[in-house]
Amino acid sequence: MASVKQLDNNIKRKKEKVAKLQKEIKAEEAAIAKLNKDLAVEKKKEAEKAKAKAKAKPKAKAKAKAKAKAPKK
Repeated sequence: MASVKQLDNNIKRKKEKVAKLQKEIKAEEAAIAKLNKDLAVEKKKEAEKAKAKAKAKPKAKAKAKAKAKAPKK
């Protein structure tokens, strides 16, 4: 059986590990939030680009007249 001192040390180490992991989780959540914000901005830009592109479509060009084919000999 483990002594009181060993158990105290184990508890201390586990608490430190949990604190470290919680800090990492917060950092990752912040990174995710930033990426989501960047994604929203890029989607908005793409939507505006597509809208502008659709608006600036050139008018339909007249079809070229078919060339007369030379009769086969």
